[in-house]
Amino acid sequence: MKLGRARGTATRQARYSQLHRDREAAPKLRTMFPVVEQLRFELSFEGGGAATPVPQSHVLHPPARAYFSFPCPYADCDGQFELSAAVHAVVEDPSHRIEGVLECAGSRVSDFRSKPLCQLRLCFTLTAVCSPPH
Repeated sequence: MKLGRARGTATRQARYSQLHRDREAAPKLRTMFPVVEQLRFELSFEGGGAATPVPQSHVLHPPARAYFSFPCPYADCDGQFELSAAVHAVVEDPSHRIEGVLECAGSRVSDFRSKPLCQLRLCFTLTAVCSPPH
């Protein structure tokens, strides 16, 4: 008997491959935001079931890629959180600090017949360290 891959495995690998290609194609942070010396993402999660993902922290410096899309931390979910608008807002905001909440619109594979909505909530805080204007 030959065992095949689970249906979700191929889809998940394709999604991560696409995310990797998109990240590599993104411009450098210094190109997109010349005044930004550092971007800090503090991510925490609510809802989504009994096993809530652990908080995440990401820090980007000028040589990093300006890619602000984060996949849902659930391996069986096809969703992602897009933070580009929040990054643009934090750079423009005089305090250089923004908080917000996004809900994952992806679907989770609980079994092969149904794909319930994920609805995991991302609570985020973005902080930008910017060089002073000349």
